[in-house]
Amino acid sequence: MPKIRFNNPHTDKLFMICLEPWAEEYWLRPGDAFTVEFDESDRAEQMIGDADFDVSWYDFGILVWTASGKDVTVLDRSGTRLDHGHQQPNAD
Repeated sequence: MPKIRFNNPHTDKLFMICLEPWAEEYWLRPGDAFTVEFDESDRAEQMIGDADFDVSWYDFGILVWTASGKDVTVLDRSGTRLDHGHQQPNAD
């Protein structure tokens, strides 16, 4: 199962990971690290060029498009599975 780890090196701001095509957002607090695991069982059907996933960086965070339409799991450092919207800030 392909994995990628994301770290928030900032000391003063949240950092967002958005997983597409589901528009699922996960927010890393300063010092947090999340691991994203991709199900590769159907990857031959939906490759993005020759890659398993595509990553784009923005000021607010990272957008990750997966080639798989199947399961994507996001885990914290302890291995706990996170639900989308994890640590999402309140809209004030």
